[in-house]
Amino acid sequence: MLARTANSLFWMGRYVERIEHLSRYINAQYLSSSDTPGSPDKSLMLESMLYMAYATASFNAYSDTRSADRVIFFLTLEPNNPASILNYVGAVRENARGVRDHITTELWESVNRYYHDVNTYTKERISRKGPYEFCKSTMDTTMLIKGVADSTLLRNEVWSMFRAGTHLERALQITQILRSKLNDASKTQGTIAESMNGQHWTALLRSAGSLDMSRHYYGTTPNQEKAYDFLVLNRKSPKSVLYNLERIRFDLEIISGNRPIVPESVEFSAGKLASKISFLTVKEILNEGSSFFDHLIDELVAIGAQLEQQYLTF
Repeated sequence: MLARTANSLFWMGRYVERIEHLSRYINAQYLSSSDTPGSPDKSLMLESMLYMAYATASFNAYSDTRSADRVIFFLTLEPNNPASILNYVGAVRENARGVRDHITTELWESVNRYYHDVNTYTKERISRKGPYEFCKSTMDTTMLIKGVADSTLLRNEVWSMFRAGTHLERALQITQILRSKLNDASKTQGTIAESMNGQHWTALLRSAGSLDMSRHYYGTTPNQEKAYDFLVLNRKSPKSVLYNLERIRFDLEIISGNRPIVPESVEFSAGKLASKISFLTVKEILNEGSSFFDHLIDELVAIGAQLEQQYLTF
């Protein structure tokens, strides 16, 4: 497979996953800011959205006013924001177009239809109805695209490269969501435990698409320890960092043709990080606090860069 083809598949997978989690986070934050007892301040909600999307600086350059309508439009449909959902969807379509001969008609049509659907939304429509309709449609369609890919692609290096991008991006997004909620807590008075009650951990798990399964797995109300365990260490949760690192290892085995693993390879780095996390405890994560997630982001970014250098340079 040509490096250019691999690059398009990898980033197609990454952008689809990024769109899903950004949509989930915007939706969950918006809903949690409704006028209910204990709901977070709306300015904190908007700041949290921008922080999660790495968009605080770019939004401040874009607008002097931080209103809900402006922030949500900036993150969803602003054509001049390279990190808006609108532009991510365009990138998914362009990458899919570049590998049209390597993917199925069903996958291409689902991506192409999604692109045209997103472009029917307007600033006025989202401002009038709120972001729920747009975000729900986006979450449903990204899951559909991944389902079509899983259902129709051969289990070869094409599927594995798409999935490697998906799993890497998911691990990054889940880690960034956890960082964002800790950043939210740092803006309030008191300790993390005092600032983030059960409602906040419920919102966190909802942002990650993990609330129902977390409740099913533990059978109790979400708290900090259970959220960390489920989203970082749980091998049975497809949203956990450990699960996705182990899937990246499997994807890389297919991509590499099961070549021997050497210390300089991305296979070695991914395996090393997966092994490190598999032996962590929730208590160790709690003791490290936000620095754990900062370092984890750096390690995941380094794996992505190493994968690109090893397989995607052309």
